Amino acid sequence: MTTREDTPSDIQQVCIVTRYEIEKHMQSRAFIGIMALVSLILVLLTVIRPILGLDFSSDSASFVSDYVSWVEILVLIGAVAFASGALSSEFEKRTGLLMFPQPIKRETYLIGKYLSALVVIGAALGVYYIVVAVLSLAITGGVPATIILSFGFAMLYTIAACAVAFLFSSILKTNTASIVAMVLVFMMVFSIVGALLSMSNVDPFFMPSNAAGAISYSLEDPYPVTSTTQMGQNMSTTNYVPSELGATLVLLGWAIGSLVVAVVAFKRRQF
Repeated sequence: MTTREDTPSDIQQVCIVTRYEIEKHMQSRAFIGIMALVSLILVLLTVIRPILGLDFSSDSASFVSDYVSWVEILVLIGAVAFASGALSSEFEKRTGLLMFPQPIKRETYLIGKYLSALVVIGAALGVYYIVVAVLSLAITGGVPATIILSFGFAMLYTIAACAVAFLFSSILKTNTASIVAMVLVFMMVFSIVGALLSMSNVDPFFMPSNAAGAISYSLEDPYPVTSTTQMGQNMSTTNYVPSELGATLVLLGWAIGSLVVAVVAFKRRQF
């Protein structure tokens, strides 16, 4: 018989859930798929340019930027694959009936699953950035120090995207609904709203998609600033560049806010 003293602490339970979920993710088709996608992007970007007779940039920052421009898509695909159905599947497949009666808090279970998604996506991004750094060293003779900062912003975007995915997963009934919501919001709603705000000369600084621009902007030295280009006598376009601090705060804000709502919704949800 298990006593209170035998029950692991909340932190221990988080570690147990995280470890179990990481092992499950690593053995899943989703992980194989995202690693295959990482490999495909790297191969295509490295092989197609010489085939077309185009030279690689001799500047390491510009060289790395060509590869980093795909990181946002990798993050979103990772969030969809490992986070969108993390909670809704427990209700859809009824597996929660076996887990929830155990002496573990729902918020502890959620945090463990959330951390596991971050670790797995972070591992895929880490491999991507390491290979890009090696290619940069081999082709341009150097690696920009700012690549570390870019990876940091990629992880911040991962933290925010996974949190939003967990929010959808905590309130929607099926995996399919969670995935569709995630794709629509990040690839359509945020993009459309951000574009409309920019056209109206309103800085979309609070949009995660705008803050994610720091992943690429951080490679530039010096870091770029917001600029306006005159397109005609009565027309201009503004490129709103998020500051490094601003992007960090926005992404963390989305992550914390989404996780808080996800925890509340998950704790109240019934079969």
